Amino acid sequence: MQPLEGVRVLDFTIFQQGPQASLAFADMGASVIKVEAPLFGDLGRVIGVTGEDRLSPYFLALNRGKRSITLNLKTEEAKRICLRLAEDSDVMIHNFRPGVMGRLGLGYEEVSQANPRIIYGHASGWGTKGPRARHPAFDLAAQAQGGLISVTGEPDGYPLPAGVAVADYVGAINLALAVVTALYVRERTGKGQKVETSLLGGQIAMQAWEIQYYMVHQTLGKSGRGHQYIPTIWHVFKTATSYVVVGGLLPDSWPGFCKAMGSPELEDDPRFAKYFDMLANREELYAILEETFLKKPTEEWMELLTAADCICAPVASYQDLVNDPQVRANDYIIEVDHPTRGRMPVVGAPWRFSETPVEIAAAAPELGQHTEEILQELGYSWEQIGVLREQDVLG
Repeated sequence: MQPLEGVRVLDFTIFQQGPQASLAFADMGASVIKVEAPLFGDLGRVIGVTGEDRLSPYFLALNRGKRSITLNLKTEEAKRICLRLAEDSDVMIHNFRPGVMGRLGLGYEEVSQANPRIIYGHASGWGTKGPRARHPAFDLAAQAQGGLISVTGEPDGYPLPAGVAVADYVGAINLALAVVTALYVRERTGKGQKVETSLLGGQIAMQAWEIQYYMVHQTLGKSGRGHQYIPTIWHVFKTATSYVVVGGLLPDSWPGFCKAMGSPELEDDPRFAKYFDMLANREELYAILEETFLKKPTEEWMELLTAADCICAPVASYQDLVNDPQVRANDYIIEVDHPTRGRMPVVGAPWRFSETPVEIAAAAPELGQHTEEILQELGYSWEQIGVLREQDVLG
């Protein structure tokens, strides 16, 4: 048995924030029906397409293990099908702008009338209130307005976004957490409810202590190669071959660190011997360390620093990462049998359950792949399905 086995999810999400939330449900064993527009479906299907099978790594990563039905939501019959699906679902989620699903007749009011126990999850860009509520949003815009870009990069350099879609991922996990919490509440009360999350809200929550630090101390600045508020060595250093980070060097680690660096004299240097003196002179210390790190390759530094029990890590490329024995040992990247690509690596799940392990699906659905199957489960005959196609309900 898997953690969410038996839970039924009706998924209207597109791109990343929403689909990555429903991916979490699918990985945990929930039955996820992805409702897509005819012809193109979720436009994430065309991002990074490659090969004769037109595989999109973006769509594969975010939609494994789901079933796809195509419905023209501008037709009344498609709306009726959605409401029938909702009657048998535990969860319905979408990440459209506020008001869109209501105009389609699939807002919380309509869906909760069809199924009062349903958990209705809405992941928006900016939240459902305020002057920007109905504006479009993507990850980059949320990083910007959420303050993350303003603190990323060198102090005298350009503001930089994160190299990955962190706003989307945080938004997805927030939505998944909110939905699972609402399911738990329903088990105790019998009541469904609507839950809301947003890209902007996730970015602010993600930076909770940094923003709180600013509100208390009124200090601003960029993090550069470390972190503007962390009071210890927290830095990226260039080595003879690549880069390493040292982070969280506490006073009891200082003697071992100095020996590992081949500079035992630093331990008693009056500029650095006491913790607060070290903080006051940290830039001088960084200048010394940067010179020292250039003398040895990353592999050698990792051996020395690890032996000294320092918190350190190589700056891994994706090429390094996918072959990292630590990553592979924990199944963070696993091998699966894909129907068109054969044996291939995919990103695994980040959670572990001792009694109800998750199972990672190998493939994402083709557009509309399960349309007839899902309609038959609702009781439609082949003749009725043919009529729906003629009426442009299915596309």
